[in-house]
Amino acid sequence: MLALNELLISLQSIRKKLESTRDQLAEALYQKGLALAEIETLKDLAATEGENQDVNSDQSLDDGSHPDLFEENFQELRKWVDVKSSKYGILTVTRERRSQRLGTALKVLCDIIQDDAENAKKFYELKLSLLDEIGWKHLATYERQWMLVRFPPSLPLF
Repeated sequence: MLALNELLISLQSIRKKLESTRDQLAEALYQKGLALAEIETLKDLAATEGENQDVNSDQSLDDGSHPDLFEENFQELRKWVDVKSSKYGILTVTRERRSQRLGTALKVLCDIIQDDAENAKKFYELKLSLLDEIGWKHLATYERQWMLVRFPPSLPLF
């Protein structure tokens, strides 16, 4: 009986270590995904401004020889965690936005806003940019007016 208890305790400690390792891997994949999205955004910005012509030629070479690193990273993260959770949802929104599925990105973002109260202002600003990108100016105007109510610029006077 004593050996069985020791075995149970040993298994529980191994499980905790493995869960910790899984969480660290998921966090690393999440950060990598954010970094890859940022790099892609900066490359697109440089290409539209026409500043670095070398970036365009390097990018065309990379596109043929390397698969989409962001998508590979996202698929690997999907194996380990629920990517629609509030913690990893921004990466899902970024993926949907990259794929021009703006409605899906908006839906995921609304779910995150509804579930999570932290960093709400950042999420609402992202929602505004999505509404503008979709072309729903009337909803964007409405949300901007509500932003003043949700997040007042200063405290009201007594």
